[in-house]
Amino acid sequence: MDKHLDVLNTYYRLVEAFNSDPTAYREVLHPEVEQIEYPNLIHKTIQHRSFDDILDNLRAGRELLRDPEFIVHSTHVVADGTIIVEGRWQGTVTTDIHGWVRGQIMSSELCLVFEFKDGKIFRQRRYPCYNQV
Repeated sequence: MDKHLDVLNTYYRLVEAFNSDPTAYREVLHPEVEQIEYPNLIHKTIQHRSFDDILDNLRAGRELLRDPEFIVHSTHVVADGTIIVEGRWQGTVTTDIHGWVRGQIMSSELCLVFEFKDGKIFRQRRYPCYNQV
């Protein structure tokens, strides 16, 4: 399980930096990775992302936010190796979008569920709850 936690910590650092280098992600994401994001204020329908889609989404995020931060509140390791993470993602909006205005803090409480295959993230389910003030 420690290896899976190390993989997650590396993944967090990459995402928090909006790193979109495919080589870096190949170390932590399985080639057949699937990220599923459930409906929220930004995406009204379920989003399914492949490896390339995940990187494209990070590039888009880099254009819209600065000073991103992911704060882990708790991590739960399940007997089958699945890891459930609760946390908060936030960043400063660089342009008006989805009801947020430039300079405003966009934040989301998150529940993330990670499944692993071959020591890498194979499935990720995201349940974001965006806060809009």
